[in-house]
Amino acid sequence: MPALVIIDMQQDFVSPDGAACVAQALPSVPAIAAALQHARARDWPVIHVIRQHAADGSDSEPFRREQPVCVADSWGAEVVPELVPLPGEHQVVKTRFSAFYQTRLDEVLNSLNWPELVICGTQLPNCLRGTVHDGVNRDLHMSLLVEGCSAQTPAVAEANFTDMANFGVRLLSLADLLNGDQVH
Repeated sequence: MPALVIIDMQQDFVSPDGAACVAQALPSVPAIAAALQHARARDWPVIHVIRQHAADGSDSEPFRREQPVCVADSWGAEVVPELVPLPGEHQVVKTRFSAFYQTRLDEVLNSLNWPELVICGTQLPNCLRGTVHDGVNRDLHMSLLVEGCSAQTPAVAEANFTDMANFGVRLLSLADLLNGDQVH
């Protein structure tokens, strides 16, 4: 059974009014919502990975310390309404690109017997890529939900898909996921 991992689908990244809006993030919400509904209907584990930073930016990457994003308890840190976690779904808070870096994601995955991960969210060259690299380094079976991943431009998205496929990450369409073709 796979686990669906949704990364950084928060107002600061998704909303056009967000502090670090990713151009393709808002258009990816319907595909992620469909995958989330599918996962919930099948009792797959769902892991919501969210950014959360101190207002002074002290726990942000150095380049964001002057203007931190996803400040704890702010509108920008809120998960978009279509993807809000339900009680019982896992939430992992992170302060860097990778969902594995200084988080409890390894602990969560261990409790789930290290399932295949279906990754979606934003943004491909940063948080998705960092998480995928760390997952591959852990010998995890990783899939990217193509329609549920976003970047600033289609060219950036395609370059990242091509590169990650070249190191063993499966590119999974929403149609294939919904038709049951999600497991290696």
